Amino acid sequence: MRLRIVTGLIMFTFVTMHFLNHALLLISEELAEKALVYFRAIWRNPACAILLYGSLTLHFLLALRTLYLRRLIGLRQATIVQVVFGLSLPLLIAQHVIWARLPVVFNGVDPDYIGVVRAMWQNGLLGLKMAAAAIMAWVHGCLGLYAALSYRDWFRRYAQILFAVAIIVPTLALGGVLVTGQRLPPANAVGVEELALPPSEYHGTWLAAAPNADIAAIERQFYLALAGAAGLVLLLRAVRYFRHRESHILITYSHGALVHVPKGTSVLEASRIGHIDHYSVCGGKGRCSTCRVRVLESQGPLPAPHALELATLARIKASPDTRLSCQLRPNFDLHVALQLEPPEGGDQFSSLTNLEVGREKDVLVMFADLRNFTTIAEGRLPYDIVFLLNSYFSILVPAIEAAGGRVDKYIGDGVMAIFEIGENGLRDACRRALGAAANIIAETQKLNSQLVQEFGIDLEVAIGIHYGPAILGMVGYGKGASLTAIGDTVNVASRLETAAKQFNVALAVSETVMLLAELPREGVTTRRLPLRGRRLEMTVLLFSPEQAQRYL
Repeated sequence: MRLRIVTGLIMFTFVTMHFLNHALLLISEELAEKALVYFRAIWRNPACAILLYGSLTLHFLLALRTLYLRRLIGLRQATIVQVVFGLSLPLLIAQHVIWARLPVVFNGVDPDYIGVVRAMWQNGLLGLKMAAAAIMAWVHGCLGLYAALSYRDWFRRYAQILFAVAIIVPTLALGGVLVTGQRLPPANAVGVEELALPPSEYHGTWLAAAPNADIAAIERQFYLALAGAAGLVLLLRAVRYFRHRESHILITYSHGALVHVPKGTSVLEASRIGHIDHYSVCGGKGRCSTCRVRVLESQGPLPAPHALELATLARIKASPDTRLSCQLRPNFDLHVALQLEPPEGGDQFSSLTNLEVGREKDVLVMFADLRNFTTIAEGRLPYDIVFLLNSYFSILVPAIEAAGGRVDKYIGDGVMAIFEIGENGLRDACRRALGAAANIIAETQKLNSQLVQEFGIDLEVAIGIHYGPAILGMVGYGKGASLTAIGDTVNVASRLETAAKQFNVALAVSETVMLLAELPREGVTTRRLPLRGRRLEMTVLLFSPEQAQRYL
């Protein structure tokens, strides 16, 4: 998995730089030619050349391995597109790479931008092939990057920017080639008629082969090698199929389903073949544990788990009889039980994006609630109650969002908010959360001057803030599902908000947050409090409204 990611990143870096070089054609051909000098200096460096061509070879071999190992049933559409595009690219780019690169190796003569663009422009089929190859290579790379990086905490913050870049870069590159091709005079006007000929007939230019090298023959041999590699994989799949056709195994599920599959089929693939609802949020790549099963009985030894599976199982503290169904490929009859069994109606979660499926990260959680609001609401008109709440939320939500937080959910007359760690680090995030709390308290006091006159009431807010790990993911069912945070950190923040009410203060903050914020706290009450659901007491700082507003 890591080898596929690393080789893919190297090739994607090359393609990106190549596209940016093409985009410079929109400014001027001279600028593109100057940039090409630096581009060649980097990638023709022996070390970079070995990395590039080695990555290209390894990535293609890994793609063939995937084609051999994986069943097509149950693959996501994005995965199918990625595989098909990846396997098609060598056929599309071979002609361009061979006829643009080998003359340099054999003759030491470099093509220029105008010559290459003219060749593609005059030879319409070649131009169409290269345009298709550019789009397919970019889509293939972007899908791979998304699968590899979308679990990262920073990805969500920059997702829109990255999406814009993914659209702009290939558009500019293709636009540069298109505009340059349209500007070129006819080939016969400059004495390069041969550039419009098929590659096998090029002569007398930088595209000519060296005396000892028949480039056209090399091209034919390359296509034969590709066909041979693909044919070999398909042949091996056929051999495996016929060999296993009489040696199927039976996978029995604890709820009674039976599926006959060839030996070596993963349990997850067996579920797909048998139309059994089976969670697989990461798409069967071993990155999540939702497809895990408990092995109840096996008629023979099971394949040992690989490092990726072992790491995932260790993270969830799985029992010894638990395996990831996407990685388990039995060769004997097997009896398993799904540990996470979809409810009636099927798997509603495996189609979620990687950002939605659940990831652990450190966040600050704030709970803000109105003190005694139930008493305030008694005997009042429903319209007045709604007005009071909306007036309160109209100052609370902007204060949170202005500090870089987001409201996670509304809970009656209170809210839960999340502050994620930004580019400026943890200290800044803690200070932003404290600043939001101070702003809420100050604005609530201003609101009270109006409410006292109109309703004769005085709103008092109680806030709790804590920092720690939480699970962020889609929680709920159907249209009611929403992205939220769960875990001990959320529970502690809620208990701190309750403690603020209990001790009649405006703000209760865990000592962890105050230490990380590195802010003065002279005169602030500090207590060791037992929190419901925790065995150990926690050090909590209690702020009056005046003390909290020092952090504005």
